[in-house]
Amino acid sequence: MEIIWIAFGIFTAWMCLDCINRKEHFIWVIIMIVLFPIGAFVYFFVVKNRLTGSGLQLIRLFNSGPAREIETDESLQLKEMINKFHKAYHYEKLGQLYLEQKKYEAAVSQFDEAIKKDPELNEARYGKAQALHALGQPAEGAKVLEELVKIDKKYDYGNAIFGLAECYRLSGQDDKALEAYKAVINSFHFFKAYYHYAWLLDKKGKKQEAIDYMKSIIGSSKDLPEYKLEKERHWIDEAYKYLRKNGIELA
Repeated sequence: MEIIWIAFGIFTAWMCLDCINRKEHFIWVIIMIVLFPIGAFVYFFVVKNRLTGSGLQLIRLFNSGPAREIETDESLQLKEMINKFHKAYHYEKLGQLYLEQKKYEAAVSQFDEAIKKDPELNEARYGKAQALHALGQPAEGAKVLEELVKIDKKYDYGNAIFGLAECYRLSGQDDKALEAYKAVINSFHFFKAYYHYAWLLDKKGKKQEAIDYMKSIIGSSKDLPEYKLEKERHWIDEAYKYLRKNGIELA
């Protein structure tokens, strides 16, 4: 039995030296001494072997601060990278992760940090605009997309300028929305853009122009391949509804 405890002592001393050599946080040495010999094994699996699974969860048990929202292994890894290197790339990736998890406010703060460190990181601008849109702040989202579109008008295959048009419309900036939708349909032919452009024309009292654009949706749909037709089906149906509402029946 004494031999086992000696072995534990040697192992703990080895892990303490490893911690010092790696310049890890000194709290690990304290943990290994106070929680002898368990602390040394925790250090071995969490730090020395850089396990990404249960080890990262175990370290949270030693956090004496208030309870926080549970993080995933991926977010914990990204936070570790941020603390070590402070790179715009890692802030942007953490923002994207929060965006996927619908933690929109947290996403915005990470994208802001990424933009501060690299103003040319377009992915961060785009992600921030998406998060602001999801938070019900289209006017703020529009400001971000305005800057992005200035840099790259065709960013994300036209979805950036399309998003700008949507943000203008949702924030009541109809004139700017019309201009942005016009740019979208001239270059990318999204049926949703045609539909909302037509509705804005109708709102401006330009009924016949609106009808013509709704008809163009129907006409263009006849040449679509099946997979594309299914994708655009909703807007085709909405165009039919608009035309019928205005007394126009198409074969």
